[in-house]
Amino acid sequence: MIIDEIHKIAQEENVSVFGTGPASEMADEPPGFRPEDFLPGTQSLICFGIAMPRGVYDTPAYNLETVWRSQNLMYRRLDTLSLHFATLLEENGFRAIPIYGCMPLGVNEKGTVVGILNQLRMAEIVKIGVIGRNGLLLHSLYGSRLMLGGLLTTASLPAMHYPENEETGCPPDCQICSEACPVNAIMPERKQVKIMRCLRYTSRTPLMSRLKFALLRARNKRAAARYMSLNSFDEHTFHICSKCVALCPYGGAG
Repeated sequence: MIIDEIHKIAQEENVSVFGTGPASEMADEPPGFRPEDFLPGTQSLICFGIAMPRGVYDTPAYNLETVWRSQNLMYRRLDTLSLHFATLLEENGFRAIPIYGCMPLGVNEKGTVVGILNQLRMAEIVKIGVIGRNGLLLHSLYGSRLMLGGLLTTASLPAMHYPENEETGCPPDCQICSEACPVNAIMPERKQVKIMRCLRYTSRTPLMSRLKFALLRARNKRAAARYMSLNSFDEHTFHICSKCVALCPYGGAG
């Protein structure tokens, strides 16, 4: 089966976690952000993750620069794999579309910047982790350090995931991430992040006018998302905070 070939490549590429699941589990996502909106006839999700080395977040020297560059390179690696897997599926007679880890972006009806498809939800559906109070995916081997890639396909794939781990989620009383957040962007009770508050603090985007983005967001959300995608990611953006990842004690993150 084609999934066996994809699974083999994922293992050869040292993908940390990998899973497949039914696309129907995302049918209740907001209009414009559902699998069917991107690929009519979608049957299956594929989602996978690669863990960032712990030392990237721990190094005291040039920490921000190291995290920034490492994340840029990891996005490229994940996105390349997503595209490769989609191509393999199409060569075997199915339709497929990669869902990239960072961009392009969307802006929802509330004006909040979002991914075009919710990769965290994809990851939970295929059982490669659970969403923690910091709004990130948690895994007992890799903590909050997983970065994600994925794709949609019309192939009806059997549900599977590796490694076989039971995730308990955040300890009952742990509030480390929300207490450490410098702008109180984490809503631990909802397992969500106030993303616009987070981005305003963490992102340094010299090529993007925040005033222009705000005006576009009020008038044309699609144009605002495209403007942000073109001017504020990869090497164009410098991130100054990863405390919710670096301080998370879950699993192998400590």
